[in-house]
Amino acid sequence: MKVKVKFLGVPQLLSDFEGKKEVEVQFSGDTLKDLFHQLFINIGPKKRNIFFNKQGEISPDLLILINGIYISGSNRLNEKVRENDLIQLALFSG
Repeated sequence: MKVKVKFLGVPQLLSDFEGKKEVEVQFSGDTLKDLFHQLFINIGPKKRNIFFNKQGEISPDLLILINGIYISGSNRLNEKVRENDLIQLALFSG
């Protein structure tokens, strides 16, 4: 599956994607969890803390939108994605 991922407020990832704020990601599966797994392969495990807290849970500071729809709740990693979806990831701290 291929989706577009747009990074908002995550400057620490730009070097991993040649300065691009929006990238296409090819991955196996159909959930946000599958997508994040592929992202970690691309960016390396050291930057995992950008998206997850020390307990391994998705950070409450991470805003996720799929095609402009806000995805919330503790189970959001199991949210389904479809071919060519636009996934927006925004990090807000504070």
